[in-house]
Amino acid sequence: MSNNVPAHEPEPTPQDLRDEARRWVRRKRILYTILGIYTVLSLMWFAIDLADGTENLWFYWPMLGAGIAVAVAAVVLLGVGGLFGVGWEKRQIDRYLQQRGRPDKAS
Repeated sequence: MSNNVPAHEPEPTPQDLRDEARRWVRRKRILYTILGIYTVLSLMWFAIDLADGTENLWFYWPMLGAGIAVAVAAVVLLGVGGLFGVGWEKRQIDRYLQQRGRPDKAS
């Protein structure tokens, strides 16, 4: 089975780098917003748990569930070690275009 992926990727232009940086900063801003909301919710759950007057503590259960959701959001937004990142997308687009007989590069 032959591999139709180009041997090298074209050099990114300054505009491509700026666009990629803008997307990265936007994803980080979204993640920081999610982390802020998680922090506020955790403090609220803790305060409610202390104010309800019971001896058993339950605030960590919603924190655990929301923490898992925050972790999944972080993986989706920032990726795991570049897995399925921008480079992977470009390679897949190039491979698709070559298989369809269009040698032009994707942007």
